[in-house]
Amino acid sequence: MLSGDLSFMFGSNKTVQIVDFSRNLFEFNLSDVVFPASLTSLDLNHNKIFGSLPAELTALEFQYLNVSYNRLCGKIPTGGKLQSFDVTSYFHNRCLCGNPLPAC
Repeated sequence: MLSGDLSFMFGSNKTVQIVDFSRNLFEFNLSDVVFPASLTSLDLNHNKIFGSLPAELTALEFQYLNVSYNRLCGKIPTGGKLQSFDVTSYFHNRCLCGNPLPAC
């Protein structure tokens, strides 16, 4: 059960491709995170992550994404591969909405 601010793991100067920090107690604002262009798999499910999904996520070539069971709010950005993932990648957040979840 790791905890704290995981945002230091990300940044435009990083070369990380696969991130899986699911089922922990990480707590940070996802809105402020800059993701590396190399990122293809992001699994942050079952944490305490808050904020919104940054629009920059639409530029990434995701093969896998799961941010379910957090405290995210706001509209899921449209574009890229974000709408190619099903509801289970996004559900059980505080107030996340937009395709593939119900409309805002």
